[in-house]
Amino acid sequence: MFNFTKNQNKGKPRLSKMKLVRHNPPPTQVAIPFDNLISAKTVSLFSQPYLDRFNQCYKNIIVVNLPPQGPLGNIVRRVNFPPLSEFKQQGPCNPLKQCGFALVSLNGYCSMGCSKNGDNLMVIDEVPDLISFLVSNGYTVDTSITKMFNDSDIRFDTNTGNKLICFITYNG
Repeated sequence: MFNFTKNQNKGKPRLSKMKLVRHNPPPTQVAIPFDNLISAKTVSLFSQPYLDRFNQCYKNIIVVNLPPQGPLGNIVRRVNFPPLSEFKQQGPCNPLKQCGFALVSLNGYCSMGCSKNGDNLMVIDEVPDLISFLVSNGYTVDTSITKMFNDSDIRFDTNTGNKLICFITYNG
């Protein structure tokens, strides 16, 4: 990132014998497809406000921070998060998450998602069904980590209004 070169300006006053030259590497963005991401054994579940543009309403959907291992991974979809308001703009100190991993509803679940409109995403009212699904499929709710974060002042993704539900671990 930094190269040090000898100052070659002869005849000019020198403040130091070495001059700092900064070389910025070209920006690289590697898009990793969802299928190639490594799945995580422990993930966090959040409630996140979501603008369903098709049905023209706001919903609190369930999202995970990483693709999970096990059967839960079969109901996770990468979704785009439309801005919740035209007044909330992204900036260098206010990054807005544009996409993430949302859970598909277990109520009326069909393979590979029935809709592209966001109306089949799991909402906060389905958390009891989700916990039943998780426990019966080899997951445990990590209450100690969840309690630690809920009791602390640390908040995740405060720009999107996320609320931590729990941390879960796959035991399969």
